[in-house]
Amino acid sequence: MNWEQQLKLQAWIDGELSESDARRVAAMVESNATARALAEELRMARAFISANEPVVAVPESRDFYWSQIRRRIESPETVREPVAGLSWSLVWRRLATPLSGLALVAFLAVISFNSFRSPVIDDGSRFMVEVENLSEDVGSISYRSQSENMFVVYLYKKDQDVDSETSAGSSDDTFFQ
Repeated sequence: MNWEQQLKLQAWIDGELSESDARRVAAMVESNATARALAEELRMARAFISANEPVVAVPESRDFYWSQIRRRIESPETVREPVAGLSWSLVWRRLATPLSGLALVAFLAVISFNSFRSPVIDDGSRFMVEVENLSEDVGSISYRSQSENMFVVYLYKKDQDVDSETSAGSSDDTFFQ
């Protein structure tokens, strides 16, 4: 069964078809098992809905309600005049509500911006460098100049005297920069 036939069958169950269309649909239901099963389902659904539909009793007649609606339609429209003066609290609330939302968004933006930035340390600890010397024979002296952005490590042999080496100008010493 196609969609059109199903709609015709629904209309036949609801009693909305002309006599000639109703005879054609009845003949289709007699000859087609799918149409017969669908018709039975639709009849059961219709019976269930009509049996369980709540009945609302209105104390006044229908004419009363329709007369009320007609009078309101035919009466001249009443124009409401605006309130003479708005109170300051109402004006304040109308302004404060969007401003508070904007302030919250700005606050969250500042907090999130600052949380992603690395903290700047100005106490000189960012210029500190740890030099590890694993050799027992070689020692080191280090110097860092913040103004010139320079770090010097002087390596020397431990078994020799540092003062005599610097004065003699030994070629075994190495400078790193």
